[in-house]
Amino acid sequence: MKLFRFVPFTFLISSYLLFLVTCLNVPSLRIGQTSVLVGTKLYFFGGYLMTTKNTPIAINEVWYLDLSNSSLFNTVIPTWYKDVEMPVGIFDISCVSSFNNSDIFVFGGRQYLPNSWTISFNSSVYRFDPNNNSIWSIPNITSFNSTFKTRSSIQAVIDKTRVFIFGGTSNKANSSDNSSRIYYNDMNILDITNMSWSTLVIPQSPPYFAYTATLLPTGLIVYISGLDYLSGVSPVNMSEIRTFNTTSLIWSNITVNGSSIESRWGHSAVLGQNGDIIIYGGSKYSVDQNTQALPNLAVLNTNSWTWSIPDIPPINTPKPLSHHSAALYKNYMIVAFGFIASTRGLFNKDVYVLDTQKYVWIAVNNTATTTKGSSTSQKSQTNKAQETSNSSSNKVPFIGIGVVSGIVLIGIISFVIFLLFKKRHKSYN
Repeated sequence: MKLFRFVPFTFLISSYLLFLVTCLNVPSLRIGQTSVLVGTKLYFFGGYLMTTKNTPIAINEVWYLDLSNSSLFNTVIPTWYKDVEMPVGIFDISCVSSFNNSDIFVFGGRQYLPNSWTISFNSSVYRFDPNNNSIWSIPNITSFNSTFKTRSSIQAVIDKTRVFIFGGTSNKANSSDNSSRIYYNDMNILDITNMSWSTLVIPQSPPYFAYTATLLPTGLIVYISGLDYLSGVSPVNMSEIRTFNTTSLIWSNITVNGSSIESRWGHSAVLGQNGDIIIYGGSKYSVDQNTQALPNLAVLNTNSWTWSIPDIPPINTPKPLSHHSAALYKNYMIVAFGFIASTRGLFNKDVYVLDTQKYVWIAVNNTATTTKGSSTSQKSQTNKAQETSNSSSNKVPFIGIGVVSGIVLIGIISFVIFLLFKKRHKSYN
């Protein structure tokens, strides 16, 4: 009967290991976040999630992946780092890194008090310095456009010294009623050398939002799809590409040929190393706004202005996402979070990696991941979340180890402990 004395101990060990597997800090499920690459660190800011009571939580968390960490390329366990939180919970935001490859500016977005739809008007521009104790500050900006407060559904791009943000939409104070929305067709320009703001009205364009904005090396900003507002909201045709010349400050339209690409919003775009713009995901704008837009991935050649659909092997194909974020690291497009289109808002917990040279999805893992620790600058906050998975192969980060794997490991360890104690029990006899 002495053997049974060890059963509770084995159970306690197993429970403790299960706690370690499931309760370590990882980013929560979220949509509407933004991401930006600063050096070799891929940062994720904000977003929101829904509680089991269908109550929104605007997230003020900041997480990053250090892509320079060689262990990420050779281990099955990626490491998430949690940095200093944003002053308020924000989603539908836009951010850029500055010319010194350090400061990060966060613009606009829906700022809410915790667990409510009450809008908070703290600021519409925040500055984050990850290289100086991760300090958050509100810059003093001259000639600031006050209508920019709570503006969302925008994208920001930056050249050497200026940030460009077009249009967008916002709600009136303390209102979540769509009828109270305001729509814009202005170009807001922030000169970060002297913190001066200027606003240009663009009469050639109707109020425009939920687009993607990509800055080409030529100084041309390329706006893809999204939504117009005239007497109502309507999707922008993918055969019509809107551009803004950051030198001449001229807005123009370009007709695009090639493959047929469905209009969308909630999509992402990155600039490939060869100058092509790669778009991913998004939803149709319809009664069921979660309907997937097809194709899920397309490429815009910015020399010939033609669309094409890469022939991608059906291996490791990611879910069709919307309201996610994407960034390019070397030749790899990294797609994260968002919700799964055509599922009525089922949140995505995974990170996906696309090799943009070979056009192959690699190392997709649909299990939850554990993580190791956090950055020294972290402010502690209990993560309310569920799980996030990240993947990798062929020496690319993000191979996840899942909760299921953890439970299997626990079972093996518990069995080994049981055998050891059983052997010891026999030796007593």
